Amino acid sequence: MIKRMKRAGLPLFAVTMSVSAFSGTAHATSLTPAPACVAVYESWRYLSASNNCGDAVNVRAVYQDGATGPCHTLAPGAVSTVGEGYLGQHGHVGHLALCEDV
Repeated sequence: MIKRMKRAGLPLFAVTMSVSAFSGTAHATSLTPAPACVAVYESWRYLSASNNCGDAVNVRAVYQDGATGPCHTLAPGAVSTVGEGYLGQHGHVGHLALCEDV
């Protein structure tokens, strides 16, 4: 015999949305963007940056969820991996930012 049960309180989807809204970590996203001469290349696995500037730059990835990666120093003309790709923990990159704490 199958009994039908009445839901009490909030619908299930509202409770699920509330829990997932608080499961992430908040990070500051008000970092100074890297200059336009620093290019970023995103793939599913890696986030790479190319320094086309005349001077070395210290940059970090700022992801769309607000998380930030560690600082990386790029010499002029250098190309380096600076973060995880969009299948990583934080998804797509929002932009590269200058490291102000180096």
